[in-house]
Amino acid sequence: MSDAAPIQLPTAKRWWVQVRGKPYGPYTSEQLSGFINEGRVRPSTQVSDAEDGVWIEARRVIGLSHAFRTDPANDSAEAANVFVHAEIFSGSWQSFMAALESMGSVCDLAPGLWLVRTRFSAGVIRNTLSQTLERGDRFVVIDATRDRLAWFNLGPEIDVKITKVWNTALRPEQR
Repeated sequence: MSDAAPIQLPTAKRWWVQVRGKPYGPYTSEQLSGFINEGRVRPSTQVSDAEDGVWIEARRVIGLSHAFRTDPANDSAEAANVFVHAEIFSGSWQSFMAALESMGSVCDLAPGLWLVRTRFSAGVIRNTLSQTLERGDRFVVIDATRDRLAWFNLGPEIDVKITKVWNTALRPEQR
């Protein structure tokens, strides 16, 4: 199906995205483009211009296919060293590892800890890997080269703690 010709849909004002068989939306074209740029909607993601409409791969929609070209915000000419730490309880290891290995060269450092040499941003890695996991699974992506951090499913309390520490200026005696 990946070799199929693109399908011309009428310019949709609203879009739905299918994740694990469940429709989400409606989203504007601008929102959908943002999801593509963030890596949340991939070329193989099923989309429709109606909640109960025909679902097709996003890459086959002429109005969307342009968005899957390399975006400098998501894919840099500069390679980066990225650490990924994951706790996977759902049994999704195989799909998680396949997605991780598709991002670049992977080195297994310890159980649940990898070093990845990649051109992708921490956000794109997070969004790509999160699509493989289930409830209760969680992970952190630390881009050591670009000084970026992304995480998935750690909980609102941890979100607040990370943001507070990550964005806090050092006191003079800590510099």
